[in-house]
Amino acid sequence: MTTGLAYRPFSRWLPRRLALTLIGIIVAWLALGASPVAAAQSIPADLEAEVEIRSAITFRLDAPWTGPPPSRVSILFGLPDGAVTRRGRATFELDDGRLVASHRWRPRGTLLPGAEIEYQFEVRGTDGPAHTTTSTVVYIDPELPWQTQSEGLVDMWWYAGGDGLATDAVAGIRRGLTALEEDFGLELQRRTRLVFYADGDRMRADMGRGTRPWVGGVAAARFNLIVLYASEFDWGRSTLAATIAHELTHIAIEHAVGDPPRNLPTWLHEGVATVVESAVAERFSYEDIVQAAFEADRLISLRGLTGSFPVQSTGALLAYAQSNSFVKFIIDRWGESAITKILDAYREGASQDRALRQAVGLSLNALEAEWLATLDQSDAEPTASARVLTTASALALPLPQP
Repeated sequence: MTTGLAYRPFSRWLPRRLALTLIGIIVAWLALGASPVAAAQSIPADLEAEVEIRSAITFRLDAPWTGPPPSRVSILFGLPDGAVTRRGRATFELDDGRLVASHRWRPRGTLLPGAEIEYQFEVRGTDGPAHTTTSTVVYIDPELPWQTQSEGLVDMWWYAGGDGLATDAVAGIRRGLTALEEDFGLELQRRTRLVFYADGDRMRADMGRGTRPWVGGVAAARFNLIVLYASEFDWGRSTLAATIAHELTHIAIEHAVGDPPRNLPTWLHEGVATVVESAVAERFSYEDIVQAAFEADRLISLRGLTGSFPVQSTGALLAYAQSNSFVKFIIDRWGESAITKILDAYREGASQDRALRQAVGLSLNALEAEWLATLDQSDAEPTASARVLTTASALALPLPQP
């Protein structure tokens, strides 16, 4: 696409043969995978990165150096296959013809275990900047004996449970992806990492401060990453498969809607995920939870479920149950294709009400009123949400026993 855009304006002034020659050079250069900076000047170097889970990543450079001392050494890093998002100044020294440099990065906010970071060093000398090749590091607890296995576009990482866990996980991946494709036409479009923890407390600690004690898993499409608590004692094999299906749904939805993130309402994300989850195995009796909330007049407004779910486990579980009930109502009335139409509208940049009107002809308020009526509570008024926040970048999953 970039080459085509470059060709049109140049063709106005350059002869056709010269323009085609330039395009051929550019295409060949891109096919080699060179970057503009790396093509100009590169340096051989040994790169390594040390992970201190919950704390920092230290990037290190060791390269031969015979010229004058460089004026500056920097580290460039970010998500793979994307633009560099951060630049840091590295400390360096020359020792017996070698340049040694390092930079310790302390992530601000939450960096989920299993996230992959791509990095390279930039060395500025008398001849201008030179770059090393790129390398990657996985931000994950180095003290755990990780094993890996792939199933299609999903890479599994686990350290306990043996081959039995891997077998059950593969079954969950296959069943979840099959349900996604058959019911909603959704599929993974990028390689996704699935990280299993046998210790829920350790998982939540590695996720960082602020992770709620009821969280049993999280999906972050920006990192193409799922992190799950997978203890066979607590979960059971069928529940593990349902949990995997739930989290894969979040990733597949984000892949379908595309970048940049469209701020999908959480009720839609979690509603579809719980429907797919339930097609594999029942984790919660969502219908009973919703009915009990009706009778106790404890429903949360669906607009209150547009952003983050309640902090307490009981409130979070009710939010999941309401999302499940509401999405099932849409599917029962208009079919699974209505969900596909809603997602298509979001991909095109529609707002929440516009997306719903395009798909089913009703606004959220009108749709909520009809949903309430199906539960024989047409005169019930949902209570206002205590907090209405923007959609979280990572979608959490509750434990089976909150």
